[in-house]
Amino acid sequence: MDILIVEDDEIQRKVMFDLLKRKGHDVKACDSLSDARSRLKENQFKLIFLDRRLPDGDSFHFLEEINGLSKRAYVVFVTGHSDVRSAIQAIRNGAYDYLPKPYENEQLEKIIRNVEKAVNLEERVEGLARLSTGSGGDVWQLDEMIGGGALRNLFTKVQRIATFPDTTVLLLGESGTGKGMMASAVHRLSARAEKPFVDINCSAIPGPLMESEVFGYEKGAFTDAKASKPGLLEIADGGTVFLDEIGDMAPALQAKLLKVIEDKQFRRLGGSRVIQVDVRIVAATCRNLQDMVKDGTFREDLYYRLSVFPLTLPPLREHPESIPMLANQCLNQHKKATGGHLSGFTAAAMDALCAYDWPGNVRELRHSIERGVILCTGNEIDVKDLAIPNTKQAIPSNPPAPTGQTSVIPSMSLAECERLLITRVLHDVNGHRGQAAEILNIHRSSLLRKIKEHSITV
Repeated sequence: MDILIVEDDEIQRKVMFDLLKRKGHDVKACDSLSDARSRLKENQFKLIFLDRRLPDGDSFHFLEEINGLSKRAYVVFVTGHSDVRSAIQAIRNGAYDYLPKPYENEQLEKIIRNVEKAVNLEERVEGLARLSTGSGGDVWQLDEMIGGGALRNLFTKVQRIATFPDTTVLLLGESGTGKGMMASAVHRLSARAEKPFVDINCSAIPGPLMESEVFGYEKGAFTDAKASKPGLLEIADGGTVFLDEIGDMAPALQAKLLKVIEDKQFRRLGGSRVIQVDVRIVAATCRNLQDMVKDGTFREDLYYRLSVFPLTLPPLREHPESIPMLANQCLNQHKKATGGHLSGFTAAAMDALCAYDWPGNVRELRHSIERGVILCTGNEIDVKDLAIPNTKQAIPSNPPAPTGQTSVIPSMSLAECERLLITRVLHDVNGHRGQAAEILNIHRSSLLRKIKEHSITV
């Protein structure tokens, strides 16, 4: 780090200077406030050791000047034991810590380690960076996520919520939009980053096993409980619990989760001991929880407790400018496996990527790029390597009419044609939404939205 020592005692200044230099830091030193002002105008320091009393003024009031002269400096007051009270007051006014004289090298090194952790966290939180693309567009990056200017507002919100490590977050959006990566970013950019990130897929674990996995169990709690086992909540203590597909959680388990969120405590299966946990809950779903609340399949109190800070991730079709960035990012991630021989995409391949609707969103795009990396035999991935589905299938000019319809009016609107086609397909598959979506070559969530939009009752 860039460190400034402001100390008028020559011996103490030299001892601290030499120690910090040996640790590999870039250190500057001075003996007065006036010299410190000059150095702060010329350099940006991450850490400033500031002696409490200096020949040309009271360093207590110098704190305000530092805030104006340095973009973000951590100030440590160096003070005698008799003046600790003023050092504590300085901390209240913005100083990071204080170092009492005389001090041991271990005390100084501990402060250095703490500041380094704080700087690393600060840099992670400042991971939102604008990069020039060279083509007039903007690339916005947050942790491992990348996208065009349309994602700027979303990334800014994530950057903000990451600094509140106890607030519950609810991630909404279609399947494949990157909710898992977003949950990871919330964790990695927060003060909980050094603690565990536990991912629990509520739809992947069978209902009877979910409770024992999440809360753990005591020996003898059930037939196969030969020994006690901590649950995932205990394992995540101090960190973040990501509840993916929260809409699939059983009602009985929803009540217990609500208790954990509100009281930060629970009991293992078959146990009587109350276990305290400190975790942030991040939940995600592609389902409409508000509709589930109305249907009685999701607890209303849990919904409001989870949606303290809701974030909706847009489908890829709503920010197509992100496609080239995501495609190149994915290609770079696969280059190691290919020996680095791929240089990029042909113009035709990139046009095809940008023209496709991506009903599976970012996940489908990544799978397509991975397939292209495997199939490509040249230096650039071509259209044939990507195997992008053809979405421009011709619709018969006179499609069969659904039951109750005898003809198709040639002059009907596009919306009417869409409603007619969806109704017919649903009728042919006996109302099975998944099969209908596959036949229509659209994502199931898109089909459900259109069914609701057109008030289709098949």
